[in-house]
Amino acid sequence: MASTVRDIIVEAAARANVCPRKRALPEDIFVSGLNLFNGVMQEYSTDGYIEAYKSEVDFNPGKDSVYVGVGDDADVSAPGIQLPKKALYKYDGAVDWTELEFIAYDQFYSSAYTDYVVSWQPVGPNLYKMYFKPRFISSNPQVKLIYNLEMQFNDNDTVNLPTPYVELVTRALTYKMAVKYPRVDDAARARLKSEQEELEKSLTAVNASQRIITRDVNANGGSLNAWFRSGGFVSSRFM
Repeated sequence: MASTVRDIIVEAAARANVCPRKRALPEDIFVSGLNLFNGVMQEYSTDGYIEAYKSEVDFNPGKDSVYVGVGDDADVSAPGIQLPKKALYKYDGAVDWTELEFIAYDQFYSSAYTDYVVSWQPVGPNLYKMYFKPRFISSNPQVKLIYNLEMQFNDNDTVNLPTPYVELVTRALTYKMAVKYPRVDDAARARLKSEQEELEKSLTAVNASQRIITRDVNANGGSLNAWFRSGGFVSSRFM
């Protein structure tokens, strides 16, 4: 089902009793709804329901801690990085990549782990500090970081999703708008939240991987927005 971002915001505003469908949505409420919509999409991306945009960067660390992201402090540029997903490595002449095990920073220096581990911490907007074991670095590996890109949608962008997933995003946005603009009572807000959680559980049961959208890096250099709007990222197992 193809819906525009505005369609979803207008529907959510109506369900939250913020603005009826027959009236034009005031611009300030639309802008607020757009910010909330982008937040919903980002939350579902972080939670693993949605992975609509991913990218990657290859680099030779050269040292045991490297700043990856955006800005003057970045040793490695990763435009638009929102959240690192996995790191892999290989050596010169190798064809395949091997995944590094991610561990939490407070466990990183434990002797219980091998040299083939990685950790990272957010240190600023769109900037992460990655940690590698010294013996791993001394072997001169090439590292690939796969990461989620920030998802930002505009007014008339088309969201091509199967109907249940459009409904899920709409329910989540409806609840957020009902909280921001309290035009319904507590019981109604609780019902909206319950409806959102009910659909989340239903879709989780259908999809064991807990992902609504799957999308790989566009290796052909095409526009990410164009491919997203075309609906090409929707996995066939949901159709």
